[in-house]
Amino acid sequence: MRHLFSILISCGAFISIAQNQSLDSLKIVSDSLREIEEVTITGSRIAQSKKNSVISVSTLDQKLFRAISATSISDVLKFSPGIRMETNCQTCNYTQVRMNGLGGSYSQILINGRPLFSSLMGLYGLEQIPTTIVDRIEVVNGGGSVLYGSNAIAGTINIITKHPETNFIEVSDKVSIIPKGPVEQVIQVNGALVSKSKKSGFLFSGMNKIRDGYDRNGDGFTEIPRINSSLLGINAFQNIGKSIELHADFWILHEQRQGGQLWNGDPQQADQSEFRNQITSIGQFSGNWKSRNKKWNIQAYTGYQKTNRHHYTGLNHAEAWGKTNNVTLQSGLQFSYAQKIGSKSKSTLIGGVEHYYDAIQDEIRGYDYSIDQNITQVAGFLQDQFDLGEKWSFVAGVRTTKHSKVENLIVTPRAAVLFKPNGQWQFRLAYGNGFKAPQVFETDMHIAFANGGISQIRVDKDLKSEKSHAYSAQVNWSRRRKKMLYSSELTLFHTQLLHSFVLNEIPSPDPTKTLLLRTNGSNAEVSGLSESIRLRWDKYLQVDLNFTYQESRFTEAQQWSLEVEPIKAFLRTPNVYGSSTISIFPEGAWSGSVSCVYTGSMLVPHFAGAPELAQDEIVHTKSFWDLGIRAEHAIHIHQFEQTVRIGLGIQNVFDSYQSDFDTSKYRDSNFIYGPPKPRTVFVDLKWVIGGKH
Repeated sequence: MRHLFSILISCGAFISIAQNQSLDSLKIVSDSLREIEEVTITGSRIAQSKKNSVISVSTLDQKLFRAISATSISDVLKFSPGIRMETNCQTCNYTQVRMNGLGGSYSQILINGRPLFSSLMGLYGLEQIPTTIVDRIEVVNGGGSVLYGSNAIAGTINIITKHPETNFIEVSDKVSIIPKGPVEQVIQVNGALVSKSKKSGFLFSGMNKIRDGYDRNGDGFTEIPRINSSLLGINAFQNIGKSIELHADFWILHEQRQGGQLWNGDPQQADQSEFRNQITSIGQFSGNWKSRNKKWNIQAYTGYQKTNRHHYTGLNHAEAWGKTNNVTLQSGLQFSYAQKIGSKSKSTLIGGVEHYYDAIQDEIRGYDYSIDQNITQVAGFLQDQFDLGEKWSFVAGVRTTKHSKVENLIVTPRAAVLFKPNGQWQFRLAYGNGFKAPQVFETDMHIAFANGGISQIRVDKDLKSEKSHAYSAQVNWSRRRKKMLYSSELTLFHTQLLHSFVLNEIPSPDPTKTLLLRTNGSNAEVSGLSESIRLRWDKYLQVDLNFTYQESRFTEAQQWSLEVEPIKAFLRTPNVYGSSTISIFPEGAWSGSVSCVYTGSMLVPHFAGAPELAQDEIVHTKSFWDLGIRAEHAIHIHQFEQTVRIGLGIQNVFDSYQSDFDTSKYRDSNFIYGPPKPRTVFVDLKWVIGGKH
């Protein structure tokens, strides 16, 4: 707690700035069900109301962050339709986001619309980015490569950071305790200073997270690693006149993560250990010009991401130290032109060019392991949206990409239509074409433990691009009756993968190494439906329910292990999953929430090596109900317009957690599934001065 006290003292200088700001967070607004035109940008790269977006966009906002007491992006994404957050390593707990049944490398993660989230960042980055710097997250399910590039086959996740509007200072502290386990503490501070004219300002952010390792089964090896991570960041803006907006963002993240045996000591002295010391910096700059008649809009942008990683992954005190360097650069120019066609119709033309560079070097000399990859992409895109009256809208677009790993020019089209017969119904149809180039992905940069040794992924020298066709149909219905709001969104989706990427075990000359080859398998198909339901009763209650059913299969059986018969089904992919949240008095002085994440049964690969298993197998897992509850009381203090929020809750109330972890240093570290944590009790405190909160 001494860290919290020092932060509070250092923030005292901002009290005088905030004392004249009004606070209305405890006020119950009588017209809370008034229609709000929620604005989204991810569907078509321009700001437009959500209900008028031809491409369906799901939004995760600050209300959800608060209801589930989320501290990072990974806590939040699993509450979006069609998305699962998956933990993939028992030793280091790296994660990936799965959309519509596809792995993490099929999803494009953006920060303010820019693809600076590299493959290396994909291993741990979603857990490192705190929710305090995020305004909202916009999710587009289905192929969107015409707008955002090669990895948007399953969908696009756009993390939109906060834009300062008023002066405020906010400090929060969340302490979580696993019974008979470690204490986790997350301290966050952020604040803003905005000029009286509202033409300039900046927002600063800081976060520190500390947690010791957790050994669930008492074998002396962690199931949850030790973590010490921090973030410092600043967002600034400057408006010049009424037509020019300038934005600059910068963050630096540092994380030390260690799991296995002796998780607080020298990793090379352990019988089995993973250690990561990683520093990442991210910077962005953009300029936006709008014409006086509001027809023209031109954006120029550039950004970078740089990661340095010092790491160890070893058994029996092996010389297994490695270094990783990763740099991504992106720049582009985009324009939009809107014009009326007749009295009720409008056309919006969007186009632009982009350049993207990604260089990664990763080496462990003791394993004769090395990745040295440089990728350059130059792309141009053009899209037109026609709004024909109030009922019909159409989108047609194409993106052309020259990828340094692909010989030919890649052309990816997209088309969609929206029909609104009245104020209650919306119908959408969409098609997107995508591709994945033959390159290194995030899982290739993670060495696991299996078969009594280590497991490495190698890339087939003859690997060719994977292509996709994604189709979706959606029906959206909403209705308001006095103090009630009802809405339902049903989506049917089908994705066809051509020359799909698969991992097959291949013979290894070294008995201490399991080799997996990334190669082209047969075609594959993913089909299913997702349903989202919302019920809101004035200021008293809000219920959100998401449900997904899907089937994912290869056209030909794939052999992931030399000891197990090939199968057609996708591994680590449940047919049924979903989430729900119930918020009681969400804007009141007293509030409460109940949240739940359901993960259905799935097939999980299990490599031999641990004492419990003599031969590779496929495990048919049980289903999991991860239930959480939270209660909060908000206290308003008029002096300096302060609010103190005190929250108390339990995550994974029923302790629905994996019970068959491998033991000993020879365990299969990738044999992990289900909720990321066992039952956890937490207390969260937040102190705010000024602003809107």
